[in-house]
Amino acid sequence: MEDKPLPNVFFHFRFKFLAVTAIAFLFYIILTGASEIEKFADSPQFKLMGPFFIFSGILFLLFRKVPIKCPHCHKIVSTKKDWTCPNCGKSQGKERILADKCLHCRQVPDIASCTHCKKEFRL
Repeated sequence: MEDKPLPNVFFHFRFKFLAVTAIAFLFYIILTGASEIEKFADSPQFKLMGPFFIFSGILFLLFRKVPIKCPHCHKIVSTKKDWTCPNCGKSQGKERILADKCLHCRQVPDIASCTHCKKEFRL
């Protein structure tokens, strides 16, 4: 009998999407810039860089704290809790965000468990 794959809540996708968007915006800035640095510094593309990076930083901080829904019981699961690492099996000892690395093995968890139904799902 085949094991069914764990359901995914696309938690890490949020950060990958933000990174790809930032890189694409930087390519736009670089490729549409003027040939001389003085002209580039006066261009509207250069002036958009500051607000874009501030906005990206705020989105990164918000994405980490937004709760996720369990794909099994559809209840809200907090992203900040004392989680047990699926790689080394050790508890963190304090409340930490699921996107952080494990304190013991330094790996980012790819699996989490629901606090309500105790079932595992992919991040």
